[in-house]
Amino acid sequence: MATPAPKGPLVQRIIDAFERDYANAITLRTVASEVGRHPGYLGAIFRREMGLTSRAYLTRVRLQRAAELIERGLKIEAVALDVGYRSKKNFYHQFKQRFGMTPKQYRDRAG
Repeated sequence: MATPAPKGPLVQRIIDAFERDYANAITLRTVASEVGRHPGYLGAIFRREMGLTSRAYLTRVRLQRAAELIERGLKIEAVALDVGYRSKKNFYHQFKQRFGMTPKQYRDRAG
């Protein structure tokens, strides 16, 4: 599923922040403090312009980066930490939901 291009500068700033800081504990609240807007407002315009929540977008960014790192042969546990997951269980669950297979299956298929 393709993500639509952002239409407004605030949404682009959210995307830029997520793509820059995905490995950190970034939230819409932290981005809102950077841009001087209310998190609820940013969340609403993000969802309206992008068709998904900011959290869903951030998860996509993290998982896409994780898939790239797994393809390069990095250890799965290290990848999970590198892309911002502190729970291995949550990482595996989110990865399988996004790609339809576990990270190990993904690595074996790519290898």
